[in-house]
Amino acid sequence: MSLDKLARHLCGGRFLFLIAAVLVASLTREAHAERAIHVFGVFCNAYEGDAATINSGVTSDKFILDNIFTQYFSEQSWGVKLNRLTIEGKDATRENILSQFEAFTASIGEDDTVYVHFSGHGMIPDPTKGEQFLDLVDESSLSRDEWANAIEALPCRLKILITDCCSSYPPEFVIAEGDEKVEPWKTLYSLLFEHEGFVNITAAEPGLAALGTANGGYLTINLESDMQRYSNWDQVFAETKKRVAEETEGAIRAAGLTGVYQTQTPFAYSLGKRIGGSEMPEARSSSFTEFVIPDSNLRELTREELEPMGLQQLYLARNEIFARYGFDFSSPFLQEYFGSLSWYEKIPAFKNPSVTALETKNAALILKIETEHGGPFISSKKVMPGEQSNNAAFPDIFAYSSQRTLSRSVLQSLTPAELSIARNEIYARHGYPFASRALQEYFASKPYYVRNPAATDPNFSDIENHNLWLIRKVERINGGAYSW
Repeated sequence: MSLDKLARHLCGGRFLFLIAAVLVASLTREAHAERAIHVFGVFCNAYEGDAATINSGVTSDKFILDNIFTQYFSEQSWGVKLNRLTIEGKDATRENILSQFEAFTASIGEDDTVYVHFSGHGMIPDPTKGEQFLDLVDESSLSRDEWANAIEALPCRLKILITDCCSSYPPEFVIAEGDEKVEPWKTLYSLLFEHEGFVNITAAEPGLAALGTANGGYLTINLESDMQRYSNWDQVFAETKKRVAEETEGAIRAAGLTGVYQTQTPFAYSLGKRIGGSEMPEARSSSFTEFVIPDSNLRELTREELEPMGLQQLYLARNEIFARYGFDFSSPFLQEYFGSLSWYEKIPAFKNPSVTALETKNAALILKIETEHGGPFISSKKVMPGEQSNNAAFPDIFAYSSQRTLSRSVLQSLTPAELSIARNEIYARHGYPFASRALQEYFASKPYYVRNPAATDPNFSDIENHNLWLIRKVERINGGAYSW
């Protein structure tokens, strides 16, 4: 890659802006003081000309952040209201962002949380002043300082501002993420509901470029991972800062540009603080992270409350109905998830719980909505090459992986062979001509697969590219791709 091309790609300053107003519930469902979390995201993925080099990366940032608030955020269990607004594409203009932000934050309560995330270009035009500006798709700009001041002044408990964009004094450059397993349920609750003040993070210190790839900015990729791993903002930022610096230093060295570009170092203006004492006792916190829908065994669920939930949340909500009876799950993902909960007591080999008529009805409704949304979240029976019988139809591991983003928390529970099949399902939908006889025979049994000798370089969608990147990442963590 030429220096000029690399500079244009890198200096695609990336500003990820997400506002989350969090709404914490009281101990009882009937009498809680409802709080809200307001999530405001700006994703500038419609730049033109040279600036357009970061569009796909910004779109990937949107997928990453969407995953947090669909798969791991539980309105029912946490007793909160989730209020979201996303601005992207050609709508990401200065006038539209400011007007919608003003209306969006007009009704924020004092116990709420605001989470603002912006992805796009950014720079410091005057090094002597050091003021960072966010570059928008209509070629206008927005002062980060002014926006940060407005956010910090909001009359609510916790404000969070994440900007994944450059802080350079022009040019730019390119990144990955930690290899540890993620456990997002309790950590996300703690970050959003057990902190107060202002979390104010940007991708790079003044004078530095913010680097990224088509799979997302280094800040966003690492921050999202660490938000699933650590329960306080100080540790989240410390780990993200360390890894972004390590990865960008390696990328610069690999590109032979040492001395031309500097290591990217994320910068935190402030990180808020954890609420202590009796305001947020640990027992109360854990009670909100033990169930997706705490009373699904006591009342009839409605389509209206289930529709907004992500496939992962729906899947867990359906299975916790059976987990209450001590059901012994075969799925490693469900074994690990329910095994981490204090109330789950597995009965070995127990597969036939006496669920009530109400629970049966609720489980059926959840499954119906899962199916309508392209699920279930993961196939309960994962058939591998050589295990098919009589050319019978068998489900994809992820039937929806060309339409919806996957979750790292479930991918990390798959075997190397299952990860390989999940990845190749995306290729098969494009008619990819597999060289492996095992894969040829396996996908020949799929009703959608039509082998196309010319489809050696499929035109994947943004969602497919994101899912392929994530699967390959987990494969690498596990020691490499499975060979058929």
